[in-house]
Amino acid sequence: MLTKHEKSRIAVAIAESQASANARWTPQQQLDVDAAIRKMARMKPRFTADEVWHELGPTFPVTKGMTARLVYAQRRGLIKNTGEITFSKRGGVHDHAQRLTIWQSL
Repeated sequence: MLTKHEKSRIAVAIAESQASANARWTPQQQLDVDAAIRKMARMKPRFTADEVWHELGPTFPVTKGMTARLVYAQRRGLIKNTGEITFSKRGGVHDHAQRLTIWQSL
C-alpha cells in the first residue's frame, strides 16, 4: 500500500510526463503512440515501452511522455501495470539501461 506522500509523488511524475508529451509531441504523434500501445496490447500478453518505441520506428521523436501515454491506456482499461520491471534493451543514444515497467494486456 502506498503512502499519501508516495501517491502524491507518483501523481506529480505522471503530470510532468504528460506535460512533456504535450510539449513535444503533436496531437497526431500522441495518437500514433496510443495506436502503437493498442497494437502491442493486442499482439502481446506482456510488453514494455521498448516494444512501443520499436513499433513507432527510429525516426519518431523521443520524449519522456511515453509513461503518460501508457498510464492513459491503463486508465482506459487496455493494459495494467504488473508491478514488475526489466531494463531497457532498446539500444541507441536514448537507451541508458533504464528500468521499464512490464505491462499486461487486458
